[in-house]
Amino acid sequence: MKNRGSFDNAFKKGFVKAYSPSHISGFFEICDNKNPLYKGSVGCGLVLDSGCVTDVSLTNQVKIEINGIEEDANTSKYVLDNLAGESKITVSTDFEVPIGCGFGASGAGALSTAIALNELLSLNMTLNEVVQIAHRAEVENNTGLGDVIAEAYGGIVIRKKPGPPGIGVIDGIPLREEKISYVVLGKKLTKTILEEGDAEMKRRINGYGREALKELMRKPTLEHFMLVSRNFSLQIEIISDKCRDAIEAVAAEGKVASVAMLGDTVFVIGNSEALKAFGEVKESKLSNSGAKII
Repeated sequence: MKNRGSFDNAFKKGFVKAYSPSHISGFFEICDNKNPLYKGSVGCGLVLDSGCVTDVSLTNQVKIEINGIEEDANTSKYVLDNLAGESKITVSTDFEVPIGCGFGASGAGALSTAIALNELLSLNMTLNEVVQIAHRAEVENNTGLGDVIAEAYGGIVIRKKPGPPGIGVIDGIPLREEKISYVVLGKKLTKTILEEGDAEMKRRINGYGREALKELMRKPTLEHFMLVSRNFSLQIEIISDKCRDAIEAVAAEGKVASVAMLGDTVFVIGNSEALKAFGEVKESKLSNSGAKII
């Protein structure tokens, strides 16, 4: 891919900040393709106001920092390599959500980096072009499959055709003012599951994911999304015993909980006393907007 950055353009601005929300996928079907722009997933998820802020600045070295610590961050590095050209740029991303726990953090980091670099370097790329770079970064590094397109727009996003904007097709469930509560029970790297998962596991995910999308479209409401997502998480047989116990505990109080795919995080709409028995409960509003310059 052609590098489009230039030192002269970067010098004009100095630094830029961009924000991206995070994304919890409730259920999905893997859609593989040799072309990364057509690779991804279909399914449905919630975009959360808690996300990340990325600061890109012209410096004398190429460096990526995640929560203040220098990291390889291959997904964000892909974006930097493809947009920065010969410019020496430091990328610093601070997350409000945990990494490796089902919040689409890698996609959010890549997306906010791409948006910030487009502004910093005056690349004059459209939103679709910027998001396509972030989507490629995610799928080529196996850190996610459908988070970026959701994080670009916000809301309760139904992914009907895989890929980034301009290729993928999305719909949504009308959004209302709502918050989610969640508890993180551990880490589960998407990259490991996508690269090392066996054929039977992927067959279960795709079969149940396909049926879940059909069921949601029959009744596209937030409450039905939670029911469909819970059923999917139990059917695919990859969630931890702790997640299963938490889902059952929330059900006992008359509410519906599910698992953030592909993480070890249990979430519920509104409050849940039952979740408190499993760890620190955190909250986030649903986001009605996507990534942006701040």
